[in-house]
Amino acid sequence: MGTHHAFLLLRFEGPLQSWGIRSRWDVRDSADEPTKSAVMGMLGAALGYPMYDPRLEKLDEELMMAVRVEHPGTPMVDFHTISGRMQTASGAWRGSTEAPSTIISPRTYLQDAAFLVALQGEIALMSRCAEALQAPFWPVFLGRKACIPTRPVFDALSEVYVSLRDVMEQRPWRWDAQQHVARPLPEKLKCIIEDPGGSSTRYDRIRVNPARMYAWRRVDVDLVDFPGVDDGQTGGVM
Repeated sequence: MGTHHAFLLLRFEGPLQSWGIRSRWDVRDSADEPTKSAVMGMLGAALGYPMYDPRLEKLDEELMMAVRVEHPGTPMVDFHTISGRMQTASGAWRGSTEAPSTIISPRTYLQDAAFLVALQGEIALMSRCAEALQAPFWPVFLGRKACIPTRPVFDALSEVYVSLRDVMEQRPWRWDAQQHVARPLPEKLKCIIEDPGGSSTRYDRIRVNPARMYAWRRVDVDLVDFPGVDDGQTGGVM
């Protein structure tokens, strides 16, 4: 990573989020947390990188990522209707151009989820990504275009932390929708921390190809103690 690195902190909150991992045909799934490929795509949109731009893979290589689940949300399946023709996972086609039919496409979303995402990289790159997220070239979404964030995704650019795990353990908890929900604060928070020596794997490293095939990366999945509540004054540059 080099000696001059920083941490870009993002907050993902919205009525719906969807982080597909095998969403290539009529069935669109969602992971339980934001995937690295989706976060790299979000950065690419903010920076003005077109789809299939090789710079997206370079971003993936230069950045390490961690996710903390502030609120897991509730899965929801929407039966989306499509008129026309669509290829299925088996390679067959549903519908036809001569006689278009209505195709049902099940699509999974997370309702009322909230995540803290931390990215670690060289400070110059992190600064450029932070600026882009605050004035994006293209709009940013929480996985799909129907998933609009209810708050700015940029939270802070920080040099005070020493590692991704340090961010996960020390960054105060925040979930803006908590004020509308009567439930106790959690005692532990789930984290997924990218680590070349990690004990688990995720198939979500971005690869530029029309088939949307990804690559594996190693992570640690852990629980951290509740770090206290963010009073809303910790955003910006730190």
